[in-house]
Amino acid sequence: MYSLYSWGSPFKAEGLYSFDPACISIQTYLQLSKAEWQLHNVSSTSVSPNNCLPALTCGQAVIESGFWRIVEFLKSEGYDLNAGLDEEQLSQSTAYISLVQDSLVDALLFSWYLVSENFVESIRPRLAKLFGFPLSLFIPTQLRDHAEHRLESRGIHSVVATETNTASESNSSTNTAFLKSKIPRIYLLAKDGFKSHEDKSANPVYAQAKKCLNALSKKLDKKEYFFGSKPTALDTVVYGYLSLMLYPDLPQSTLKSMIVEEFPNLSEFCNRIHAQMEPPSMGPEQNWAAGVGSMVKQSALQFASLRSYSLPSTQDDPELASKIISVAGALGVFFGYAIYKGILSVPGTRSKTSTALPSQVITTNDILSVVKGGSS
Repeated sequence: MYSLYSWGSPFKAEGLYSFDPACISIQTYLQLSKAEWQLHNVSSTSVSPNNCLPALTCGQAVIESGFWRIVEFLKSEGYDLNAGLDEEQLSQSTAYISLVQDSLVDALLFSWYLVSENFVESIRPRLAKLFGFPLSLFIPTQLRDHAEHRLESRGIHSVVATETNTASESNSSTNTAFLKSKIPRIYLLAKDGFKSHEDKSANPVYAQAKKCLNALSKKLDKKEYFFGSKPTALDTVVYGYLSLMLYPDLPQSTLKSMIVEEFPNLSEFCNRIHAQMEPPSMGPEQNWAAGVGSMVKQSALQFASLRSYSLPSTQDDPELASKIISVAGALGVFFGYAIYKGILSVPGTRSKTSTALPSQVITTNDILSVVKGGSS
């Protein structure tokens, strides 16, 4: 029996067993190919030698990690969903999979992390519950920051960033932009009832997703699966992405509405596969301590190689005792900082692309002017 190590899911009630589309794609592949497997939800990539999830193991050996490598391995084991495709169809499958992975991931990230209402009311609380304390204090925001950095590198900005860029043409607007960068996002959302952007359905990221969905809809047409009556790897990938757009309940669901209203055959396609996805056999889950442990392992190994010898008594080595106390103190400061901030990224991990503004003192009136509409 194979063991699949996958990011966990805050959407189990909706029948989804990961929040990562690649993990869902491999889960779907294993289900539809009738392989024997069990699922292990983890909160770090430490199980994988190349720090990549999903990862597939057999016994104590890690076989492969990452979608394509796992698919190639399963193919060699006789679980080949593409067995009935000819060379031309295989080329088409690869092209469509690349299109999905390139076009739909940005739309999904935007919808989850940059549509503020979705992040604050749904995504962040669910991810926090999934990872548990203390990882819940910073991982949801780290994920948002990584998503925001990726999208900004592609010219896609959040609501606050878009408003800031427009306003920066005047000195007063520049000051407002500076204030906004210092005010917790939750207060900015309260400015007009989370409706300041109305999900920006005209945002280019949705236009890009619509082109991809249109191409997929035409390819599927009225067929049961993309290449006929049997599922292939392409079907598992499309389901992996579209399921995360269709089934989680979000306050603003532009992508779901787009699929259901404009591409009903894709919605019906997902429903067909979703009905076949039985709850997987579950293996032991990684607890939060293991997740934290993988983060601090390197720091601890600076002072002692736990694999090669045991630690000497601290009474015999006062210097070692001081080092251990320093490590413990550093970890305490780290978690104290996280608790103080609520949700945050580890300092220094975000890319700073904008020009730094001069240091300013922010007063209560400054904050109220922005929250109440000073930016208009």
